Amino acid sequence: MEEDQGKGPDKNRESQQEKPRFTWEDVKFLIAMTVVTIGFSLRGGDFPGALWATLRQVFVSVFYGFGTVFLFIGLTKKMFKYNPTRVHIVKWAFALAAIFAVSQFFHEGYLMLTGQMPKPH
Repeated sequence: MEEDQGKGPDKNRESQQEKPRFTWEDVKFLIAMTVVTIGFSLRGGDFPGALWATLRQVFVSVFYGFGTVFLFIGLTKKMFKYNPTRVHIVKWAFALAAIFAVSQFFHEGYLMLTGQMPKPH
């Protein structure tokens, strides 16, 4: 115990930090963002095609969400000297996935209303 004294507050930073845990509010937020993402990713049409189109859209939204979060973290982590936890990363990614799903829904709606929607193959 004596040898730990005098090394300063940064002596063993990793052992001082607890592993982040998802709280009930975090879980409710993730469920809400998942519902929004799936709700705005639903596609119409015949059963097998619509199901695959919906799953593809959900996957793309989540992929873009995580990709954007990791891109921003990589670009700003050293500049702003922060270290996001796993909980923060997942929450940000799911929020961005919901934003991407909603914006894609509005974009496709606009294309349909203006007659610019490409015909399916």
